[in-house]
Amino acid sequence: MRVMGKEPRKGKYTSDLVMDLYDNLLSEVWEVVSALLGEAVLALLFNLSLKELTGKYPFLSLLEVSEDGIGLDKVKEESRGLSPLEIHRGFQSLVNHLLNLFSALTEGVISREVFPKVFPRIREAERLISQK
Repeated sequence: MRVMGKEPRKGKYTSDLVMDLYDNLLSEVWEVVSALLGEAVLALLFNLSLKELTGKYPFLSLLEVSEDGIGLDKVKEESRGLSPLEIHRGFQSLVNHLLNLFSALTEGVISREVFPKVFPRIREAERLISQK
């Protein structure tokens, strides 16, 4: 018998898989963009995005951002009850907000570097959610 929302092949809940997907994606974005802008500026942009989005997606307030990078440990621990769709929508909104900031700041230079990494991951999250 299949447990609702569970991914059978890996034994992980879909919410955990979506969270892991976005954890990896945000780490990749951090790596690419911090090399172009610097850690302090990127941390500021992440914090601006989070400030904008935490009213709608409160779990994003648990995301830890510093000049050393981003940490999702608290988000993973405290957000166990969230649906995969809610996790996806929150992180997708964060990524979209960041891409808009990157475009405004660098006239699309960073977005061109990051978008090829972002788009397939967002599609993968959508695929995981649709398997329920």
